[in-house]
Amino acid sequence: MSELKHEDVTATNKALPSANPDAPALSDDQHTEDVAEMFGRMTRWYDLQNRVFSLFLDCWWRHNLVKAVVPGPTGHVIDMAAGTLDVSLALLRRYPELRVTATDICEPMLRYGMEKKVRPTERARFTSMVADARHMPLEDNCADAVTIAFGIRNVRPRMDALREMHRLLVPGGRACILEFAPVSTPVFGPFYHWYLKHVMPRLAGLVSRSDNAFSYFAETIETFPKPADFSAELREAGFTFVQHIPFTLGVANIHIAVRG
Repeated sequence: MSELKHEDVTATNKALPSANPDAPALSDDQHTEDVAEMFGRMTRWYDLQNRVFSLFLDCWWRHNLVKAVVPGPTGHVIDMAAGTLDVSLALLRRYPELRVTATDICEPMLRYGMEKKVRPTERARFTSMVADARHMPLEDNCADAVTIAFGIRNVRPRMDALREMHRLLVPGGRACILEFAPVSTPVFGPFYHWYLKHVMPRLAGLVSRSDNAFSYFAETIETFPKPADFSAELREAGFTFVQHIPFTLGVANIHIAVRG
């Protein structure tokens, strides 16, 4: 855990982490550091890019993620990979009695959200900390739900984070995961992956000079498990009930996993 600090962040094209989990030259810890640095460079443009490249569908997807949360006995939800706090704040505003802990490996993104988005009246119910989803500095069974939006595909090894979610939840608690997936639908699938590889990076270059980052994002989407395979991973992590809900022809999926 780390306190938030102030620093200048600029979006530039530097070396990026590899999306290939079998890449031999990069340790899991170095991959995590590189991902944090990459997102830090993108902070000022991140929200705009999300809206533009998803045609504002990301707002709808996150709205449905928050609806999947069921508050319970702890009155506490953990939002992993919270970024600039869109999901964290939506949770606070939908469930007035809830306490939310937002965690992320990227300090600049958390700080941006705290400074630009969190209302003074919300701070008493809100905690923000720099923390790795693989090693959360929180007690067992401390939350009714854990959310993560578009972050699990950047974690390596992914199973460590899934087991942490299971550990943090009370019995009956939910892990609610929003993530992209490869699309295999005829016609739309090839078009979508062509867009990811060739159009989105160029548009990102025009908006923020972060075209290399969006090439990395495309790779992580293409190498992420299909929904049925990811459901199998959630069961392996210990969850007893698992389901997924596809959105926008399978571009995004909400995975709900319940701890027994």
